[in-house]
Amino acid sequence: MTNTPGDVSGNGSGPMHVPSISKTRRAHMVTKGYISAWANAKSVVDVLDVQDGRGYPSSIENASVVSYVYDSAVMAYDLENEYAGIESEGASALAKLRAGENVTRSDMEAVITFLDMHLHRGNYADRANVRVPAVLMMKDGSIEKSVLRLGDMLLLAQQHPETLRLTSLELADWSWQIYPIDGLYTGDGAALLWRPTADHEPTSITFPLSPTQLLVIGEDLPENIDMNRFLVRNCRRWIVGQRGSLPLDLIAEIAAKRAADSQ
Repeated sequence: MTNTPGDVSGNGSGPMHVPSISKTRRAHMVTKGYISAWANAKSVVDVLDVQDGRGYPSSIENASVVSYVYDSAVMAYDLENEYAGIESEGASALAKLRAGENVTRSDMEAVITFLDMHLHRGNYADRANVRVPAVLMMKDGSIEKSVLRLGDMLLLAQQHPETLRLTSLELADWSWQIYPIDGLYTGDGAALLWRPTADHEPTSITFPLSPTQLLVIGEDLPENIDMNRFLVRNCRRWIVGQRGSLPLDLIAEIAAKRAADSQ
């Protein structure tokens, strides 16, 4: 089976030019409450920033933070507020799964929405500073040049017909299992979609709940699979692990190799 996460970019035509309403100064690209399951008693995790080639210990308050990352230049929508609601409900449901508690269908739907957000946002984790030229059609019929920020691109991609939304897959009716696996990492690419072939619909979704628990939705996975290898390959920028678990001293080499492979 191969993991083939999608990557859909939006287009810049049509939206009315209005001021951004999201002004969150310190936004997390990987949910703070979620990565707390990897933190030690001092709330510290290891972080690899593949984009900048840096590895370091960080408090969960500062891990994967990017200033004003979800602000938009064109679209009038508070994306950060939407994410906050998804994260709050999702964190509660994920905690039940970690604790082995019974989960309701509502809990499962909250997890699915959280995974959808994590997958979609993760596809753009390395584009926080990217600006895309756009031409806007105004209400009065005039044309105005602008640029799209990350918030705009995320919103446009959400509405793109080719964007796979996990919320459309009826995952609550699939099999849900938790595999015990030691030493799991997480990161912006932690929601993995597994398919028997590249053009097949996903048959399994995996997501680390903690360093020792892997949520598997759908078909069983092969035994002895190196989950961290697939996860690291799928992360665009941020990789998170327990303190002392990540190769902090090798990140510059890893980043350089990834950059060379992408050329």
